[in-house]
Amino acid sequence: MRFPMTVLRAVTLAPALLVSFVLTVVVCALLPPGLGLVAFMAAGGVLVALALGQLQEPAVAALTRSRPATEAELRVMAPVLAELGCRGVDVGALFVRRIQRPSTPVAVAIGRRTVVVSPGLVEATYRGGVTGAEAAAALAHAVGRRQAIRPRLELAVLAAMTPWRMLVATFRGVGRAFAWLPFTRLAWTLRGVVGVICVVQSVVEDRAWAGLLGGTVIALTYLVPAAGRRIELYTEAEADQFVLSLGLGPVLAGLLRRYGHPMTLERMQRLETAVEQPQRPRLHLVHG
Repeated sequence: MRFPMTVLRAVTLAPALLVSFVLTVVVCALLPPGLGLVAFMAAGGVLVALALGQLQEPAVAALTRSRPATEAELRVMAPVLAELGCRGVDVGALFVRRIQRPSTPVAVAIGRRTVVVSPGLVEATYRGGVTGAEAAAALAHAVGRRQAIRPRLELAVLAAMTPWRMLVATFRGVGRAFAWLPFTRLAWTLRGVVGVICVVQSVVEDRAWAGLLGGTVIALTYLVPAAGRRIELYTEAEADQFVLSLGLGPVLAGLLRRYGHPMTLERMQRLETAVEQPQRPRLHLVHG
């Protein structure tokens, strides 16, 4: 069953924005009255400024933990950006991550024509481990992902979700710390059963609102990841088609294969499909 992208994005964003708002209000309420009000108004002012298109560069740097590319990095990536420009892809600003982890994406398009790349991609391009065409394909795929979703007020939404991301990171750290305990994974797998019991018991005890609230939270632990996976599959397919339309599909497939990136057979076939170029009109000489 196919769901509209707006519905999927609402499922993933609404809980995060709601939790972030509640956390912000709670933190500001715990501060001294004057300081709490100033903090809340300042946070609201920053979001409004981002929604109006202001503070783009500092917002990108803060949200992605990156910095503008240095002159040396721009010299390395200049042929890559020129290659994209020749194919109709305009990258306005190039940022480089400050820290690279195994889960750090190679390239991410964000904001107004800004692409954030990993330092590993710049170094590999400089040393020749990644060709200019391969780097261009990676950047084009990032641009294609953003074009597939076309997020509105992207930086403002990402900034508003900062408390949610901090909360998720905290819970993930706690989960990894206690992963060694027996039956931890089993308890998480059976959370749906616990939710049903919670709802039934609350209804029997005339506390239906509490049971429904708990059941909704547990249901969201299924719905949000499922919606996220649907969005990921959609954006990946659309970005692959975008790269393919630029004639860089086989190049991207070769790059992913060489670095052991997991790909399904369908995706390999999709990227390696030859795009039929429109035939140019032929000129015929007419002899009088």
